Amino acid sequence: MTRALAFLPGPLPESFGPSFARLRWTRAVDPERVALWEPLSDAREAVHGASSWVVVLEPSALPAGGTVPEPPAGSIARSEPSAPASPPFVHTLRELEGARVARAGADAPGRSAISFRTRDFPPAEGETVEAFLARLAASAAAQDDPRFPVIRFEDPSHRERPELTRRLPPGPLRILDVGCGAGAGIAAARARHPAWSVTGIERDPVLAGRARRLCDRVVEGDLAEVLPLLAASGQRFDAIVFADVLEHMEDPVSALRQGLAVAESGGMLLASVPNVGHLSIVRDLVAGRFDPVPAGLCDASHLRWFSRSWLEEALAEAGWRVESVEGEQGAPAPDADAFLALADAWPGADRESLRTYQWIAVCRAA
Repeated sequence: MTRALAFLPGPLPESFGPSFARLRWTRAVDPERVALWEPLSDAREAVHGASSWVVVLEPSALPAGGTVPEPPAGSIARSEPSAPASPPFVHTLRELEGARVARAGADAPGRSAISFRTRDFPPAEGETVEAFLARLAASAAAQDDPRFPVIRFEDPSHRERPELTRRLPPGPLRILDVGCGAGAGIAAARARHPAWSVTGIERDPVLAGRARRLCDRVVEGDLAEVLPLLAASGQRFDAIVFADVLEHMEDPVSALRQGLAVAESGGMLLASVPNVGHLSIVRDLVAGRFDPVPAGLCDASHLRWFSRSWLEEALAEAGWRVESVEGEQGAPAPDADAFLALADAWPGADRESLRTYQWIAVCRAA
């Protein structure tokens, strides 16, 4: 049987993150062929040349098992949404590799991959890849396969970020959510704060479309281009939010300066960044590991890494007056006690940093 692996293209240009995910899938499937399927291409041409296919539908998903099994004859095997069973969360690839995985709850994201035999489910004449995959997903032959566990990494922009929204003042507030993603991080709190007006900036067209359902306005484009345009047009905001954005930027200090240019006099900056000094990262480094994952502390798209001191310096260098930098613990690292005991033996160990998942800064414009 000739086995093949297919991926669907993402909305943004090729980057390291999708390449890493494809590497993990290729190792798990061990295919003789790897293909990128365009949604509007001919499905018959796409499946030609392989008797069995694994199709990855969600780029932020990773196979949780060591291998992906062949689908049963006459059945479409759907990946089973899974999560680490104990402990309930992991932060790095090394921790994921050592975690026991169990079926996720009923509210888990949908199926992220399917597997089928070509002769059992051939495409129809003229059927596109998009239509073909939709038909397979709706087929009565599609069944969750417990041998096919997949973990899908969360995009936090699909839910409110209370650790951020509680730091914003109530009452009338013009908020600029820079890199808003799907928009829920800040705008989901408007049910409690109807006087807030939220403008988002997002370069991913799919996420920007979702954000428009929540935000008052969404400007689609790269923030390095959008922020100067907003400043030049005289638009000003009472609060600028950089929620887990700065670590994705080649020049975060420049972005912070551009944010200052659209801030009202005395305006607020709220910025959150993942902590490079978190126990999970430090422990992996001691073990000789530093592996990317699709999201979280070791997100494959991170370009810059922040400690508390470097965040404070970047903010000050950009011209913001730092009022506070506080740590949010987030989910605890698995099996942390042994490493914390080891750190206690070193006089320079910073236990607060080891337990901090992200740093959250509040600043003011002069």
